[in-house]
This record gives sequence, C-alpha cells and structure tokens, in this order.
Amino acid sequence: MTDSFRGTTDRMTMPALAASVRDVLFLVCALLATSAGTTAQTNLQLPPAVDGKIDVEVSFFLIDVLKVLDAEQTIEADIFVRTAWMDPRLADTTQEGPRWVELDSIWYPALEPVSPRRISSLFPDLAMVEPDGMVSLTSRLAGTFGAPTRLANFPFDRHDVRFEFIFTRSLGFEIVAKEGPIVATSESLSIPDWEISGGTLDLTPIRLAEQIPELSAATYVIRAERSASYYITKVILPLVVIVMMSWTVFWAPPPQIAIQFGFAATSILTVIAYRFALASQMPRVPYTTRLDAFLNGAFVMAFLALVEVVVTAQLLYREATDTALRVDRICRVGFPLALGGLAIYSFAI
Repeated sequence: MTDSFRGTTDRMTMPALAASVRDVLFLVCALLATSAGTTAQTNLQLPPAVDGKIDVEVSFFLIDVLKVLDAEQTIEADIFVRTAWMDPRLADTTQEGPRWVELDSIWYPALEPVSPRRISSLFPDLAMVEPDGMVSLTSRLAGTFGAPTRLANFPFDRHDVRFEFIFTRSLGFEIVAKEGPIVATSESLSIPDWEISGGTLDLTPIRLAEQIPELSAATYVIRAERSASYYITKVILPLVVIVMMSWTVFWAPPPQIAIQFGFAATSILTVIAYRFALASQMPRVPYTTRLDAFLNGAFVMAFLALVEVVVTAQLLYREATDTALRVDRICRVGFPLALGGLAIYSFAI
C-alpha cells in the first residue's frame, strides 16, 4: 500500500499541486472574510457610546391636529419626529453627500410613543448618514395618541397635551436627549373647534411604573384651548331664553292660574328636551362640568317658577291676593339675579 501511495504522489504533477494549494488558501481567506464581516456588522448594531452615554438630538414638528376626543382622552395628530446622533464608525469622507442605510444594519435610538392607540408610520425604515458620521432618522407618525385630560371646565377648558416618547433601545447605555433644531407647531391646522398654540420639548425622564427605572424620554407639549363661541351661541344663550320664558308667570295676573301653569310646565318640559338634545355634544364623564352645573341650575330655576305658581294659587285660594302679588314682584327681581349668580358660579368661579 505504501508503494502504491508513493506511486500516486510521484505521478501528481506540479501544476495540480499548486492548484490544490490555491483552493485551500482561497477557502481559508473566504472564511476569514466572512467572519470579519459578521463581526463588523455586529459592532455596528451596538451603540456608539462614549463613557457609557450617547447624545441624541430630538426634533418635533406638529404637522396637523385632526380631532380631540374628550371622553376618550385621545387626540388625532400628525407628527414629524427626527432623531440625530453621531456614529464615527459610519463616517466616510470619500462621500460627497449623505447616503442612506437600512436600520437593520446599524444601531439607532428607537423613539416610541408611550400611549399609542392607532398609529401609522409614513416613512421607510432608512437612516441618513452624513460623511462625518452624523446619522439622522426621520419618522412621520399619524394616528391617535393618548391625551389624559380633565374636563371640569368644559366648555371653557384648556389643556396641556403631552406627546410622550421613550427610548427603547439603550442596551444598557444611557441616552442623553437634547433639543434639536426643530421644535414647532404648524400655523395651519385642520381642527376648527380648538386653538392649538405653543410647542415645547420636555426632556425629563419618564418612569412608567415604580418597579421600572426611569427611561430617557422626550415629550412634546402643546396648549389646546377649546373655542367656546359655539357653546355660547348655540347652547348657553338658547337655554337662557328658555329659562326667561318661565318668568312670564310672574307678570301674568294671579287669577289666571291656568295660563301660569301652562307657561311653567312648558318651560320645564323644554329644558328637559333640550338636555336630551345636547346629550350627544356633552363629554360623557363621571364628574360635573361647568356646563352641567349651568344646565342643572337652569332646570331647577324652571322648576322653582312652577313652585311659585303653586304658591300664588294657594294664596289666592285663601284670598290673600296682595301677598300673591307681592310674591310675583319679588320673583321678578329675584329670579334674574339668581340666573346671573348661577352663570357666575358655573363659568367664572
């Protein structure tokens, strides 16, 4: 067998031997290159931290607000969000301009909303890299965000709406959020019944629960003030007229009890029907709002007008006509003053 193997080796030509050596070397180089590429890709997916920290600039621009849902405590908005950070590993001075890279191939500080409802991202998952290594990620988020509000001052309420975002890919490193060059709100918004103003960036960390440590965060804060002109002209003023209609019983002659009962009862029924008609426009909250207080007070005043009719009827039955007339004169002044006090209590205090 040894002689046979030696014979085979002797018959192997030098070119064939060289080719075999080249194949082995090529295979080894390919394996090394693959291993090096995998290592480089893995390193790029780790944060480019310096002293355990990464500085990230955050920019917000409120493009539009479509709807504010009161009882649901949500807001439908369209927001532009941009994050920018330095990653020297991606620097390439040979490039004349920025280039685009896929997010799957690099590390990026994912900025996620804390209370999303139904949100769609309208931009592709790409990051822009400048020649000096500055990386920026732009997102446009459209949909429904949570907006906890208390509507006790409805319809003269104003709220600080907070769009809260947290960084979810710190990987043990501290992300230091800084305000970017764009923090603003569009001057033309689609929502007609709210006045949206302001636009500030709050970089205070957020603690989602006591058991969870604080997370780096960026919160965009706007001021939303309800336009109350609709409720003044189409809700409050008609209700005032209905209440004033019940006061006609104070001017009707006391002997005409039937007419007085008719006016008082009609006023009560009108207030009740008016409340049912307004039910769809009122926020369904378990506490009393300012408009609720005014509606309840108006109903009580209409009921008291009916009570006054009953009292004067009893006085007439007892032949105390002068006393019945005196009660009417007191109510002519007292009820308007009471309505003014109700309005101040409901909307001013």
